[in-house]
Amino acid sequence: MIGKSKYLVITYDILLPVMICLGVVALLYFALFSSFFAVTAIHCVLDSEPCKDPSLLSELDKLKGQNIFKLVGDQVTTHLTSGDFTIREAALSKELPGSIRLSLQSVYPVVALQVSGDDPTWIIFDSSLRVIGARRIDPNVPSVVVQGPLTFIVGKVPTDANIISSLELAKRVSDELFAVKTITLIDADTIHLALDSGKIAIFTPKKDELVQLRALQTILTDATILEGVNTIDVRFARPVLR
Repeated sequence: MIGKSKYLVITYDILLPVMICLGVVALLYFALFSSFFAVTAIHCVLDSEPCKDPSLLSELDKLKGQNIFKLVGDQVTTHLTSGDFTIREAALSKELPGSIRLSLQSVYPVVALQVSGDDPTWIIFDSSLRVIGARRIDPNVPSVVVQGPLTFIVGKVPTDANIISSLELAKRVSDELFAVKTITLIDADTIHLALDSGKIAIFTPKKDELVQLRALQTILTDATILEGVNTIDVRFARPVLR
């Protein structure tokens, strides 16, 4: 009786594990080092709109060509939020073989400039009056209405003194008075506040804003005074009601 060859027994016992190991190594190499899983497409959305900031897009382009498995999402999002004050939150998802999606949220706006026109645009600002970006959807913060077009730089404070004073007024008014819908910069001497009630309050930047605001608050608390009144002018020592 002829027994099994020891050589053949060793071959059969080792061949399958060796083939499995080689297959795993080949798959790992293919996944981690081949161009098939290199990042080729980046889809970025900021506040439900496509990302447009050139510096942000330039930063995202650096991710192209990197292996999608080696890309650490938390590192990418932390880098974006720490490097750009306008980004409050970032989330990254991967789509094999080579696409990533970034969902970004801006820092909370505090005040805005509404550029009037057929297609209104809001320029939104943070608490330091730095430009966060432009939106075509009402940001639901105190807005100063101005005539366009206007040019602003993201991350920078406006240079126009009248615009700065109007934005600061909008911030103070929002802290003191919650009934204001919009603030319109008429000219260097006149500011209109549109109230939720439909009435208009008239301020001037050349008089103490707090004094005018207190006068307006006093009038708004007396319903009998407001009967038939559409305009409350607090630019003078004695408010004028019309």
